[in-house]
Amino acid sequence: MKPLLVALAGLVALAGGARADDYCADISTETPAVTLAGVDAHGDPLLADGRRLRLVGLAPRQGAAEAARFATALALWRDHDLRLVLLGEPDRWGRLPARLVVAPDTPDAQPLDLAIALVRAGAAWHLPDPASNVCDMALRTTEAAIAASARTGGTAPQAGAVDGHDVAALKAQAGRIVVLEGRVASVGERPQRSYLNFSRRRGAGASIVVSRRLWREMQEAGWTAKALTGKRVRVRGVLGGQDGLALELTARAAMELID
Repeated sequence: MKPLLVALAGLVALAGGARADDYCADISTETPAVTLAGVDAHGDPLLADGRRLRLVGLAPRQGAAEAARFATALALWRDHDLRLVLLGEPDRWGRLPARLVVAPDTPDAQPLDLAIALVRAGAAWHLPDPASNVCDMALRTTEAAIAASARTGGTAPQAGAVDGHDVAALKAQAGRIVVLEGRVASVGERPQRSYLNFSRRRGAGASIVVSRRLWREMQEAGWTAKALTGKRVRVRGVLGGQDGLALELTARAAMELID
């Protein structure tokens, strides 16, 4: 058996012994049971009844290798007792934002949140999401443990921080999830979105794009344009935009102040 499959199979075997402080899952007798069919043509989780899911708190797959790793890990849970926790309406691609929870095998065991199991297996990256606030800390803790393992000789991948002022390095990561660090040079507030710019000169650094709703939430928490200008921040998200220098902030938890 290949090393990845061995590791994944080990996680499946340990599902019934999940610790309460490791996982954020919570189900009741009313939580509907579902059967996992695998992934659809776009690599998203597919239920046997045809519904397509977006597992909240997980980043998009970035390339064929990550898509294959995700599909392989997900396939190992097809025969397990899964419960569906819906968290909103379908998105524009018809995917339901949801959590899949593995029901415990014994009365004294804890349920296992599948998103956390996938991150722990190295089959998915964590990306903060407003719909996954209840699980965000557990996901961050899991990924931090993986990064620590990688630094001490483990083989799990980890995302190194990219300098938000290094245009060449940024463009090389376009379309991928990154951990971005830089100092906010200016803040541009617009009716629909705001921009935290790492350079006052267009194209000379990255920009963090913040929706109107999220910007309002940040302001209420004291993260105003005045407070953020000159501050060094660390942000996680997918680099995109026309020039590959824009990162859309998905949740306040995806950004932290360094100094």
